[in-house]
Amino acid sequence: MANALIDNSEQFKLVKYIKELVSRPDCNHIMIATGYWDLPGTALVYEELKDFFSRGGKLDLLIGQEPQLQYYQASREAHQFPDFYIQRDVESLTDEYKPIGKLIIDNALTEENPDGKFEIRVYGQGEHKEFLHAKCYIFLGNGLGTGIIGSSNFTAKGLQSNAELNYLEENSNCVTADFTLYSNTKSHKAWFEELWQNSELWSGKFIKNILKPSPIGVEIEKDNETENPLTPYDVYIKYLQLQFGDMVDANTSEILKSYLPPSFNTLEYQLDAVKQCFSVMKRFGGFILGDVVGLGKTVVGVLLIRHFLENAESLGRARKVLIVTPPAIKKAWEKTIQDFDNDNPRNNIGLCVEFVTTGSIGKITDELEDVDDVDDSDEIDNIEVGNYGLVLIDESHNFRNSDTQKYKAIDDLIGIINPTPYVALLSATPQNNSPKDLYNQIRLFQRTPNNSNLPNVEGGKLDSLFNAMERRFKEARAISQDTDEGKIQARTIVKEVSEKIRNSVLNDLVVRRTRTDIRNLYGEDAELLKFPTVKGPHKLEYKMDEELSKLFSDTVDAICPPALGESFDPNKHIGFYRYAAITHFVDEGNKKLYEKRNLTVDSITQRLQRIMRILLVKRLESSLAAFKKTLENLNRYNEVMIDMLQHDCVFICPDIDVNKLHNESKGNFAAFKTAVETIIARKGGNNRCFKSSDFKESYLADLQNDKLLIDSLLERWRENTEDPKFDRFKDAINPELFNPEINNPSGANKPRLVIFTEAIDTLKSLERALKAKGHKVLSISAGNRTERQEEIEANFDANCKPDKRRDDYDVIVTTEVLAEGVNLHRSNVILNYDAPWNATRLMQRIGRVNRIGSTENFVHVFNFFPSDEGNSQIRLIEKAYAKLQSFHEMFGEDNKVFSEREELVEHDLQHFVDGDESPFGPFIKELKAFRDNSSERYDYIASVDANGLGGVLEIRDENAHGIFVFTDDSQELISVDVEKTQEDTSSNIISSLSTMQRLKCEPDAEFFNMQCDDTLAEIAKRAYQKHVAHYITAADSSRKSANALAVLSSLRSRSDVTQESKKLLKQIEKLVRAKDNYVIKQVMRFENYQGSLFGANDDINALLDTALSNLAHRAQAKRGDAKLVIYSETKYNN
Repeated sequence: MANALIDNSEQFKLVKYIKELVSRPDCNHIMIATGYWDLPGTALVYEELKDFFSRGGKLDLLIGQEPQLQYYQASREAHQFPDFYIQRDVESLTDEYKPIGKLIIDNALTEENPDGKFEIRVYGQGEHKEFLHAKCYIFLGNGLGTGIIGSSNFTAKGLQSNAELNYLEENSNCVTADFTLYSNTKSHKAWFEELWQNSELWSGKFIKNILKPSPIGVEIEKDNETENPLTPYDVYIKYLQLQFGDMVDANTSEILKSYLPPSFNTLEYQLDAVKQCFSVMKRFGGFILGDVVGLGKTVVGVLLIRHFLENAESLGRARKVLIVTPPAIKKAWEKTIQDFDNDNPRNNIGLCVEFVTTGSIGKITDELEDVDDVDDSDEIDNIEVGNYGLVLIDESHNFRNSDTQKYKAIDDLIGIINPTPYVALLSATPQNNSPKDLYNQIRLFQRTPNNSNLPNVEGGKLDSLFNAMERRFKEARAISQDTDEGKIQARTIVKEVSEKIRNSVLNDLVVRRTRTDIRNLYGEDAELLKFPTVKGPHKLEYKMDEELSKLFSDTVDAICPPALGESFDPNKHIGFYRYAAITHFVDEGNKKLYEKRNLTVDSITQRLQRIMRILLVKRLESSLAAFKKTLENLNRYNEVMIDMLQHDCVFICPDIDVNKLHNESKGNFAAFKTAVETIIARKGGNNRCFKSSDFKESYLADLQNDKLLIDSLLERWRENTEDPKFDRFKDAINPELFNPEINNPSGANKPRLVIFTEAIDTLKSLERALKAKGHKVLSISAGNRTERQEEIEANFDANCKPDKRRDDYDVIVTTEVLAEGVNLHRSNVILNYDAPWNATRLMQRIGRVNRIGSTENFVHVFNFFPSDEGNSQIRLIEKAYAKLQSFHEMFGEDNKVFSEREELVEHDLQHFVDGDESPFGPFIKELKAFRDNSSERYDYIASVDANGLGGVLEIRDENAHGIFVFTDDSQELISVDVEKTQEDTSSNIISSLSTMQRLKCEPDAEFFNMQCDDTLAEIAKRAYQKHVAHYITAADSSRKSANALAVLSSLRSRSDVTQESKKLLKQIEKLVRAKDNYVIKQVMRFENYQGSLFGANDDINALLDTALSNLAHRAQAKRGDAKLVIYSETKYNN
C-alpha cells in the first residue's frame, strides 16, 4: 500500500482502505480520533473488527464534536455531547445492527469487563467537552505503522459517501516516532496520545446508559439469555481453548507462513511447534523442543527466532539472539537463516544472530591421539557478553552436566543479562542418563528452582522434586538385573519416576512431535513427507576362537574397574597411574598448584583415568587394530613417566605435550629436558619440573606394576593376528551392504552406505577395505569435518539443490562428529560398526538417513553380533560383556539399546525411531476439528468469560468427585481433584493433562444440574490457596529464621506458657519454617525489645491470627483474587 489521497470516489473509498489495514495479521492496535461516531459506520468493518478482536487487537476511539454540534448544544443545555446525539442515533437503529452492537458490548472496556479491548473516550475534561474537529486513523503492529488524516468522521457517510479528502501515510517513522523537546515534527501517534491524555473514559457509560437500554441492546440481551448454555462438551472445549488457544489461532499461522521462503513446504506441525514454543516460552522463560530426529528442528528454530524478533519489543527483550551449536551443525543454521533472509532482506535475521560453538575437550586430552569419540566435550568458544533477548541451544543434551566449563559459561552469561533472556533448548533426546540431565537443562531458564512457576511442581520446589527423582532413579539402577523380579522392580521405579517428572514438569515445558504424531494428527503434512520404515537391525555375525575369547575377557578385566565386592589386584587391573602424578605429591602445596576452580587433584585424576578407561573400552569394542594402537600409546605414556622419575626430572605441564617431545627426542633425555625447559621459559604458568623426591615412594612401583600388565597384554595382542569382526565386514560389503534389492532400490539415488565408528584407527582400516572393493570413500573425523562440509552435502544430502549434487563418493565413514544435525539421507543403509551403548547415539545415527526428504521406503540398519554357537568361549564373552555393561552404568550411560549379545527385534527398533504419540496431540487435533467444523460455536465458547463454568454429571459412582480449575492474576490454570467418600474427603493438585482426560466427554453429554457443590468447591479452594501460598513463602528470605526458631524453642520451655499456647507456638514455628517474614519479624521483635508479645495466651492467639491473615493477604496481593474458572462434578446415581 502506497501513500495516497482518499476522496471517497469509486476507487478511493476510505472504508476499503480501513478494511485492508484492519485485516493485516500484524495489526494489533488501532487509534481513531473523530469528531462524530455512529454504529452504522463501525458496522461497515464488522467482519474485520471481529477478527481483529479475536486475535487480541486493541481499539482506542477518541470522540470530539463538530462545530455545528457545539453551537447547537450551547443553545440547548439538555443536549449534551456526545450522550444525547449518539443515543438518539442508536435508538433509531434496526435489527441489522445487532451484530455490531453485540461485538461492541463483548469487547468494550467497562467496569464489568476490565480486560476489554475497545476503549472509548471523549475529548476534554469536566462537564462541557471541548471542540475537536480533526480526524485521524492510526494502525500499528509488528513492523506496521500507517496513518490516515483528513476530513472523514468514523461514520457511515464519512467512510464511503461524503465528498471527503484524506491522506494515507505509510512511512512508519512519520506515524509512530516519539515526540521529544528536540523534535521538529509530531507523529500521528504522538499527537493522538497527547489528546488521549486529555480525555475521559466513556465506553462504560455508552454501554450501560445508551447501547444496552436501546431497542437493539434489549434484543441482544434476549438473544444472550436464550442462547444455548454451555454443555459438558463445551466446557471441555473451553478448557482446551484456554490451554491451546494460541496454537490453533489461524491468524498466527498466516503470520508464520509469511516468514517461510517460497521454496519451503508449509508444514502445519512446524507452525504448531513454533506457536506452542512461543506460548511456553512466554509463560516459563524457556522451553524444550524435543521433536524426534529428522523432523526439521532447524526450520522450526529459525521460524521461532523470526517470530521472536518481530515481537521482541513487546516482550521487553533485546532484538538479539545467541545460537549455541555443535560445530558440525553451525553451517546448517547459517544456511537456513540465509534462505529466510534471501526472501526477506528488510527483516534480516542474520544481522540479529550471533553464534557460539561447543569445542573439543581441549588440553585435558591433548596427549591422546584419537579422541573423536570421548563424550566429555567441556569447552565452548569464548562468549562475549551481549544483551541477548533469546539464547537458543541446539543439541542441548550436551549441556546436561552442570559441572562442565561450557555449562558454567552459558549459565553465567544467562545470569548476567538483564532482563533474563528467553532460553530455547533443542534436543530430540534431552535425557541421556538420568533425571539430573533434564534438571540441569531446565535450570538454564528456570533460574530460581526453589521457587519455580511451574504450576504442577509442589510448592515451586523444582530442585527438591528432581533430587527426589534422582534418588529413586539411582535406587532402580542399584537393583540387580539378574532375576526377572529385579528387572520388574527396577522398571516399576523408572516408570514411576518418568510419570512424576512428565506430569509435574515436562507436560508444561516440552514441545514434542513424533513421526507417529505426523501420521495420526497431520495428515496433509504426512502426504508431503516420506517416512521410511526402519528395517533391522540386520545381524552381521562373527565368531571369536577360544584363544581370542580368553584374551578379550582378560583385557576387559584389566581395563575396567574391579567389580562390586572385588578388590583391586595390581596383577589383574591396570591402575592408570600415568594420570595420577598430582595425587602422589608429598607436599600439599604442590597439589594446590593444579587444583582448578572446584576440581581437586583427586577429581582431576579420576577424570583423566576415566577418560582413558572409556577410550580403551570403546577401542576394544571398535576393532582390534584400534585397541592395539591405543594400548601401545598408553604403554608409551606410562614409560615416559617412569623415565622422568628415574632421571629425577618429572615435568607436570598442563600446557605442553610432554609425551610428544619425549617421543621426538628418540631416547636422548638431555635433549628432551632442554626442549621442555625452553617451552616452560616461554609459557610459564604451572608448567613445572619436579624432583623424584617430590612424589611418594610408592608411585614408581605403581607405574611399574601397570607397565608389567600392559606389556603382558600387548604381547598377547601382538601375537594375535585375527580380527573376525573386520573379516566379516569385508565379506559383507558388496553382497549385503550394497545389495541392490535394499540399497536405494528406487533408483532415485545411486547406492550409498553410511558407516559409523568411534575410532579413527578403525575408520582408516574400513576405508582401506572399502577402496579395495572398488568403492569411493569419504572419511570424516573432527579434524576434517569443516573443510569437507560441502562434499558431504553434495554427495549425501538429499536436500541439496539438484545442480549442486555430485556422485564423487558412494560411502561415508565417519566418527560421531556427524551423528548430530547432518543430512546423509541420499543413503538408506547405515552400519553401526561399533554398536552404541547410548540410546541417544543410536537415535541420532539413524536420524541421519531417516529425515525429511528421504526418497526410499525403507531404511536398513546393520549391526555386528558375536555368534551364538555354544562352546566355553561364549560364556567368557557373555561375562566380559556383562562387565562392560556395569562399566558403562558406573559412568552414567544408558543401558545398551542392544548389546552385541542381545538382539533388538525389528518392531522395537521401528517403534524406537517413530516414537509414541505425544499425549497432547489428540486434544489439539480435537480442538482444531471443532474449530473447523463448528466455527460459530467455537467462537461463542471462546467469547464466554471463563468464570464458574460447569455443572454436575450424573454417573454410576459410589463417591462424589469434582474437578475445579482456578486461576488468578498470574494467569496460570491450576486444577484440583476432590474426592468425597462416606468416610473422608481428599484433594490433590492435578496436571493439565489429567484435567483434559477427566473433562473429556461425548458431545451429547448433559449436565444433571448446574449447581456447584459448595462443600467440594470450598475444599478445592483451600487446596488451591495452600498450593499458591508455597510460591509466596518460598520467595522470602530465610536469613533470620534460625534465630526466630531459637526464640520459639525458648518460649516453649517457659513454665508460664500453657499447653494450648505451646500448640499455637508450634503452628507459628511452621510459619517461620515456611519463611513467613512477617511472623519472623514479630518473633524477633520480642527478642530484641523484650516486649510482652507472648505475655499472655491472648497475645499468642492474636499473633497467630494476624500471621495467618497476613499470609493470605500477601498471597492475594501478589497473585490476585482466586477465581473458579471451570468445574465439573459427578454425582452418584442410584
